[in-house]
Amino acid sequence: MFEVFDGKGNGWAGQGRGMTGGRGRGRGRGLRWMGDYSLMDVRLVEPALLAFLQEENLHGYGLLEKLESIGLGAINPSVIYRILRDYEEIGLVRSDWDSEGTQGPPRRVYAITDEGRAALKRAETSLRVTADRIETLLVRIKRDSI
Repeated sequence: MFEVFDGKGNGWAGQGRGMTGGRGRGRGRGLRWMGDYSLMDVRLVEPALLAFLQEENLHGYGLLEKLESIGLGAINPSVIYRILRDYEEIGLVRSDWDSEGTQGPPRRVYAITDEGRAALKRAETSLRVTADRIETLLVRIKRDSI
């Protein structure tokens, strides 16, 4: 099960076993920082989706385009849709069908809820702390590589 921020102040919900239920080295396991995307990238997707939806209501493809624009396009789209379903289940987003704005079949359009805005605010605090830790680590890496 993929972990999601529960929006109720309890931190991350889910079992954190990646895509393979804790067996093997599927998405969510392994040395991904050595490949196309990192564990940090996966974790950034969750608050990024809420941040994009705070700006405007979007369908899944629109959210994928936004992720691509900030360098998170390598994440499997099924992971994104799973996060959106989980967020809807716990009340961070809601969705409605948009049949008027499309030429093809109706698309699900997502919007952030008040609970989602509160979760995004908590994520902002967490991201700032993480950014400080990353900066501290980068200073050490630079110092040790001189």
